[in-house]
Amino acid sequence: MTPVNHTDVHEFILLGLVTHPDLQVPLCLAFLAMYMVTLLGNFGIIILIRTNLHLHTPMYYFLGRLAVVDVCYSSIILPKMLVQILTEEKTISFSGCTAQLCCFVVFGVTQCFLLAVMAYDRYVAICKPLLYPAVMGRRTCQWLVAGSYAIGLLHAVMHTTFIFTFSFCSSNVINHYFCDIAPLLALSCSDTRTYEVVVLALVSINCLSTMTIIFVSYTYILPAILRITLRRRKAFSTYASHLTVITMFYGAILFTYPRPSSTYGLDKNKMATLFYTIMTPTLNPLVYSLRNRMAEQNHTSVAEFILKGLTDQAEMKAALFVLFLLIYIITLLGNVGIIVVIRGDPRLHTSMYFFLGSLSVVDICFSSVIAPKTLMNFLSERKTISFIGCMGQAAFYIVFVTTECFLLSAMAYDRYVAICNPLLYSSLMTRRLCVWLVVGSYIGGVLNSIIQMTFIVRLPFCSSNVINHFFCDVPPLLALSCASTYINEMILFSLAGIIELSTISTILVSYIFISFAILRIRSAEGRQKAFFTCTSHLTTVAMLYGTTIFMYLRPGSSYALNTDKVVSVFYTMVIPMLNPLIYSLRNQEVKDALRRTAERITVRL
Repeated sequence: MTPVNHTDVHEFILLGLVTHPDLQVPLCLAFLAMYMVTLLGNFGIIILIRTNLHLHTPMYYFLGRLAVVDVCYSSIILPKMLVQILTEEKTISFSGCTAQLCCFVVFGVTQCFLLAVMAYDRYVAICKPLLYPAVMGRRTCQWLVAGSYAIGLLHAVMHTTFIFTFSFCSSNVINHYFCDIAPLLALSCSDTRTYEVVVLALVSINCLSTMTIIFVSYTYILPAILRITLRRRKAFSTYASHLTVITMFYGAILFTYPRPSSTYGLDKNKMATLFYTIMTPTLNPLVYSLRNRMAEQNHTSVAEFILKGLTDQAEMKAALFVLFLLIYIITLLGNVGIIVVIRGDPRLHTSMYFFLGSLSVVDICFSSVIAPKTLMNFLSERKTISFIGCMGQAAFYIVFVTTECFLLSAMAYDRYVAICNPLLYSSLMTRRLCVWLVVGSYIGGVLNSIIQMTFIVRLPFCSSNVINHFFCDVPPLLALSCASTYINEMILFSLAGIIELSTISTILVSYIFISFAILRIRSAEGRQKAFFTCTSHLTTVAMLYGTTIFMYLRPGSSYALNTDKVVSVFYTMVIPMLNPLIYSLRNQEVKDALRRTAERITVRL
């Protein structure tokens, strides 16, 4: 007979990581940044391994599967966590909680066994190199990965079967940021002692078996490395990368699970789980790429690029450094000021200002991807950037410029609803919808970046490594390749065209309706207020889209890199600086909020 869940609980409330309201926005920004790094880093690893024939070996096959697990592992928790931080609704349905816990256990256990498999692979490669191709065949590797997933799935079924047959009849408030085992057990009014023994036994068996494989493998590997006379450093680097990941992951796991429930401190557990659910998937691609030269095996002898910069004239560099430093400082102060004012003034807690705050975050990130490196190059004789650093800069640049385009179209739609359907505004532009529009904008940016970078990293750069630009943009990178870039140019043109046309169409249609609605407003004051709100947004749209259309919606043969550098300065540095000025100087509500904020600061001082 199937056990029944004797409970009246249909949903749970996740308390989250912290309840202090002042920490919500910084945490959201930090976790959003980590999630983007996790996605870009792990997808970058997968793409490199998939597209580079030099990396079609068992070691990189397992590393690619670890990257897949990290993406899934992080995606189970972070998107829901980000939505909960930004919205007041912190509930998760009973079935949603079940699914989250099940997937969490699947990928957590799978990662344990994958790390053990990777240790065994390194043992065979270093200690039995002549037998390596025969022992670690393609079929063996696939069965080892499939076995890791199968064990993870069995554990997930076992855990969810036990936990969700318990009664939750006292409280439905989970003191955690996701549905983990310990906080769910703390809510149950059933006797959980048997299950706690099962958890302790399963975690101990998993950890002991996998750690034994790892320990025994590296006990043999270390003496073998010490006997190597050539390429010892490469072997040690691979060894150290894997051990770093193992230490981070197992340290947090052993702290959290193999102990009786009486010793659980949920606040401490939250910090520990934060490390292995969010930090480890973020750090894994960085650990493996920084300590491993696989990213440089791109059919190219180029290990680093030289950024030519804006000018070769020495007397101009000091003046440009001061100018760009001033622009960057104004960008940071202006956009941080907008975020602080919107966050601190309850009158600005509306959809329009939520989007404006999100735009300020993107402008800070957008500018920070380019400006610090550009400023350093003005003062440095060596204007180099590593291959990985260049690809990373290009990837993040694409993310934020695409996100800004989608955000501007979301802001146009918000203005359309506010002016054309004011009575339905509060019901249509709910907090949840606004959050999903912002999240969707970031997802669009990440997807565009992944597609573009997939094709860029495959290009061979075997002639020159001098980039005629001040940052790693797509056209100057394509100009360096010694292979045909026709496909890349078509992809760039197509994606830029789709993004520009879809977002401009949304903006254009919204403002056609808005214009008619403004003309029907009888009050001169109301008409003026609506007009000023719209002109601020239209000014930003005209500046960004004018420069990006000039840059990307044209064939590669028409690129003039010296002209493009000047245009790029405008939309990478000048526009992020001007946006807060445009929105604050032309918006009375923002000016009033700035005055109130200044008065509060003065009173406190």
